[in-house]
Amino acid sequence: MKKIILFLIITLALGIVFGASSVDAQSKVVTKTIRKVITPEIAPVAPPDTGEATDESDDDMPPPPPPPPTVTTREVIPLKSSTGLFGWGLSTDLSALVLSGDKSLWGIRGNLVFFDPLALGGKIGLAEDAIEYKLGLGYVSASDFYSIPLYADVVVYLREGSLFGLDPYVGAGLINNISGTGSASGGLGGHIYVGVLTNWANDAGRTSISLGHGTYKVADAYSASGIFLAITQPFIL
Repeated sequence: MKKIILFLIITLALGIVFGASSVDAQSKVVTKTIRKVITPEIAPVAPPDTGEATDESDDDMPPPPPPPPTVTTREVIPLKSSTGLFGWGLSTDLSALVLSGDKSLWGIRGNLVFFDPLALGGKIGLAEDAIEYKLGLGYVSASDFYSIPLYADVVVYLREGSLFGLDPYVGAGLINNISGTGSASGGLGGHIYVGVLTNWANDAGRTSISLGHGTYKVADAYSASGIFLAITQPFIL
């Protein structure tokens, strides 16, 4: 009888132990299932769009056309009135000069200025309006003669700022005596010179200062040759 009671006690104890283990295992399974349902899986965040993606079709696009060529022109300071002093619209200038050589000589001259219609300056690498022509009349006086000369010049304006920051030019021309001492006519001379443009009188255009060598003749009787300095101021008539 005691053995039967002991067997029943042992069997009941084992049942309690195994039952508790089974309940605990079932509780863990339920807990995992609840967590999986309540807490969803976090999906990876996509990287931000940097906008660096390129369209492969751009590689097939033709390159943009080159910019149009620029036309170089010489800087011209405008005068107060485009029609000029008398409304004629003529480009002119007035010069005063002194010459020192075998004789001393002084003089004045006035010129009509013509711009190059062929724009030859652009063909030699300068501004299109770099070349101009002058036709003038003047008066010169030396110690033993006077002369009324006719001038014909060509002037070439070089690149702006090319002479130590100054705007240089070169010129040359013929000087023919129309009438002089003793009413003599004839007598062909000439001159060559270099100069720079200044901004002394902005409202009236750029003043020119030139230095050169010239020869004046009155028939075969009188002449003067030497170095001269001239100051020229442009005007619009």
